[in-house]
Amino acid sequence: MKKTMFFVLVLLTLIFVSCAEDEGWNASDVCPEAGTNRYGMPNRGTFVDERDGREYKYTTIGDQVWMAENLKYELPYPYSMCYGQMTCKEEWWGDTTCTRDTAYLAEIAQKMQSACTDNDCIAKEYCETFGRYYSLKENGGQKGLLNRSVVDSICPEGWHVPNKMEWESFGESIEWETSRVTSNDSSLFDNQYISLFGEDDCGFTTLFAGYQIRTGFYQMFKAARFGTSSSIDANFAYTFAISTSVRLESEVYMYSIRCVKD
Repeated sequence: MKKTMFFVLVLLTLIFVSCAEDEGWNASDVCPEAGTNRYGMPNRGTFVDERDGREYKYTTIGDQVWMAENLKYELPYPYSMCYGQMTCKEEWWGDTTCTRDTAYLAEIAQKMQSACTDNDCIAKEYCETFGRYYSLKENGGQKGLLNRSVVDSICPEGWHVPNKMEWESFGESIEWETSRVTSNDSSLFDNQYISLFGEDDCGFTTLFAGYQIRTGFYQMFKAARFGTSSSIDANFAYTFAISTSVRLESEVYMYSIRCVKD
C-alpha cells in the first residue's frame, strides 16, 4: 500500500511539474498577435521596403520587432544570390568557380507544390518565398572581416542586421524552443523533422532555406541560418541557427537575413 501511494505521489508530482512548465511560457504574454508594441505599431502587420517596393510581414516578440520573412533585397554578387540562378564556391585549391546549380530545383518544386514547369520559374518562385542568400564579408567570401557598409545598408530604412545580443534576446524570449517560431507545414519540411515543429506561436515563420558552405548548399528544408552583425574574430562572425534546436553558431559562407527594427 505504501509503495502504491509512493508511486501515485511521484506520478502526481511529475504531472504537476509538467503542467507548471507548460504554463510558464505563454505566447499571449511574449508575442501576442493583437495589441500594439512599444513603437505604437500593431504587434503584427506589414511594411514596405521603399528601395524596391517589396512588402514584408513583421511580428513582435518580447520588446523586439522582427521581419517575419527572409530578406529579398538584391545586392550584386558576391553579396547576395538566389539559388538556382548562380552559385559560386571555393575549390580546395583556393580558386572560386561559379556555375548554375540546379541540383535541388526538382525537390524544391515538389516540396513547394509548385506549378512551374522550368528551372527559371522554380528558381524565381523559391527566391520569392525563401529569400536571397547573403555574405556580409569584405570580399563576399567565407572568411574575413564584415563589410560594415554592407551590414549598415542591407536592411530597409528603420531596420538593421541584428547583433549577437539581439539574437540572444530573441532566443531567451522563446526560451530557445524551435516549436515557438516554426510551423509544421509538411509541404516544406523533411518528414523526419515535422514532429519537432509547432504552431509558430510567435508568427516568426522560420523558413528552412539551408545555407551555403565552402563546397555548396547544405541543409535545405532542414535548417535556417541567419546573419548577425557581430564578429567572433578576424575571420568569422556569428550566425543564428534554427533547426532541431535554437542556438548561436559560427559563420557559414552564405545565409539568410532577418532584420530587426531599430
